[in-house]
Amino acid sequence: MRKEKTQLEIAKAFQKAAPYLSIVYTFFGSIIIFGYLGYWLDGKWNKSPLFLIIGVFLGFALGMYNMIRVITELERKDKE
Repeated sequence: MRKEKTQLEIAKAFQKAAPYLSIVYTFFGSIIIFGYLGYWLDGKWNKSPLFLIIGVFLGFALGMYNMIRVITELERKDKE
């Protein structure tokens, strides 16, 4: 009985943490993907490090946008 209750508590904790974990994965994923895309474009067009810098900043901006969007959505759900 106690083991089932503990597993249920753990599952609920992971369910509450999931949106925040997705923020972290999306934030760093967008920086890495756009940074790599910029790195690839630098190699293709010999514009080193121009596109890499643009890609990293673009990934950072998109990650921040997603973070703000998810947090405001979570706050809105908490108020309901």
